[in-house]
Amino acid sequence: MLADVFGGPDLLLMLIWLVVPLWALVDVLGRPVVAFYAAGSNKVAWAIVIVVATFLGVGWLLGGYYLIGVRRKVRAHMERLSR
Repeated sequence: MLADVFGGPDLLLMLIWLVVPLWALVDVLGRPVVAFYAAGSNKVAWAIVIVVATFLGVGWLLGGYYLIGVRRKVRAHMERLSR
């Protein structure tokens, strides 16, 4: 039904535009502050940047950057901290 309204490619772009920053924001909020600090990053700053960027229309870009780059470092530090 949504594909009839928006069309196939438009629906895919809309999902990417919304899902990537939402996924990144949920991931940021679900990880401890200590892991961000150990990775040389800031949890609050990332949450704010992703929300603001989403309203500006580039949330998918910064959310993707977080998911590909920063998240990997934070997860590695979480594993080290849990040992």
